[in-house]
Amino acid sequence: MQAAQASPAIGYNNWGRIWKWTSKTYKGQFTLQASALLVLALLLALLSSQAVSRASEDLDTIGNDSIPSVDAAQAMAQYVEDIDAKAADYLAAVGLTELQPCVVPGPNTAVISLTVHACDDHTIDAEIQLFNQELYKAAHNVTYPGERTAIERITAGFEEYTSHIAVMRSEFTQATNTENTHDPHMLKAWQAYVAASNVLHSKIAWQPPVNAQGHVVFNESNVPSCLLKGQSAPATTWVQGSIEDILTCFGDINKSHLDAAYNDTSSFLDGSRALLFALCVLFCVLLLLCSLRLAGVTHRVVNIGLTPAFLVSIFLSFSVISLFNGMAGRHGAYGQMVKDDYDSVYYAAQLKRSGTMANADESRWLVSLRFGDQEQTTRWANDWKQNVVEVQSLLARARNNRTWKEEDQPLTDMQHNWSTYYTIDARIRDAAGNGSDQQQILQAEHISTGESNQTFSKFLDAVDRLSQANRAHYQETFAGIHSTLAISLLLYSLLYPLVGLAAAWGIARRFKDF
Repeated sequence: MQAAQASPAIGYNNWGRIWKWTSKTYKGQFTLQASALLVLALLLALLSSQAVSRASEDLDTIGNDSIPSVDAAQAMAQYVEDIDAKAADYLAAVGLTELQPCVVPGPNTAVISLTVHACDDHTIDAEIQLFNQELYKAAHNVTYPGERTAIERITAGFEEYTSHIAVMRSEFTQATNTENTHDPHMLKAWQAYVAASNVLHSKIAWQPPVNAQGHVVFNESNVPSCLLKGQSAPATTWVQGSIEDILTCFGDINKSHLDAAYNDTSSFLDGSRALLFALCVLFCVLLLLCSLRLAGVTHRVVNIGLTPAFLVSIFLSFSVISLFNGMAGRHGAYGQMVKDDYDSVYYAAQLKRSGTMANADESRWLVSLRFGDQEQTTRWANDWKQNVVEVQSLLARARNNRTWKEEDQPLTDMQHNWSTYYTIDARIRDAAGNGSDQQQILQAEHISTGESNQTFSKFLDAVDRLSQANRAHYQETFAGIHSTLAISLLLYSLLYPLVGLAAAWGIARRFKDF
């Protein structure tokens, strides 16, 4: 009992002796300072390494998870719109028999002389293959909820779309007179094209399964809503939409995660920068004060442990502060990479898609006129106007987001070629409406598939050059950040503990002087 009663006094006395030792003796004071330096060094190593790791994870999310899928969605949308345009010309331009240069897209692009119809036939096959290649890439990069569902619906929709196009081409080959739109097989070819176009623009006929209550059954959880035509569309809506809708949502899912990763990075970089700046300054000041105090007590100006530790801490502090200053903020490395470089790539792809949709609308309008389908004619005339407005908006956005001098010439060429293309379109519509010419549709097709498409190709080439200029800067910035973060992680996790140990060792070596 006496021992139990004495223990608080013993503990109090022990703490008292420790306090007296650390406050009244040099050895105690410097032991406390050495411990504080070591703990602070380990804290800096931990916090700086965690901040670098998180920045690296967000970089990986941006560059390896989100962007490849966004690119694939944009490419697929581009290919399928051009396939639809070529399918329309396949039916409408059969009367154009002269040979002209034909560029078939693909890895081994070649220019050959073909009729418009034959060129369209080759191009459709090539772009179906290119679409499937992008779909394969996207399917093997699934990362976020909703992507697998989107891939399944895109696959189902594209299979349905290409089956209608195959029927269209088959019926065309069976027609007795392909220039006679009343030929039974030509009418079936037209009907197959309209069915394909509805899958692309209105709704995929092969709908996802539903339960007894009529609700869509998903094969994954947490399928998100997406931004569709300026409005938020719930998952149960967009999965039942068209190929265009689902491609848009697939891209939107990945773009939203890309933007979220960027916003998360921006937020924590600002906080980490302030915290690490304060800790670095505190660490350097403590090292300096400890060095001066020890020099005053021991009368030794240079300490074999403290002096190198202080110099290295200055280097590390500048490195940490420079790294986070360089990455943080709207005009830091992440801001440049995402908001300047990749946003320009992204909206260039959007511009290319909207331009291709407008060009396809022109072809769809002409083939509707040829088959006397007033409903389809009106539909594509109105759709063309909407896409032209979107193109003009995206052109203005591209000019306003100009960052690099390499963008200047592509921007000038884009505007010039689009203006020329727009002027030619007016001639096409005038030719198609010329009632005194029995070959009015064919004359309009001649302008559309000739001069108009050549000018539009120049427009697309300028958009590609704008995209390439920004992607080159994006890739350069991405590679620079990636290598810097990898080196910094190794540097901070190793050097800060070593600095703390060197400082503690330098102090401990002088205990014999007290």
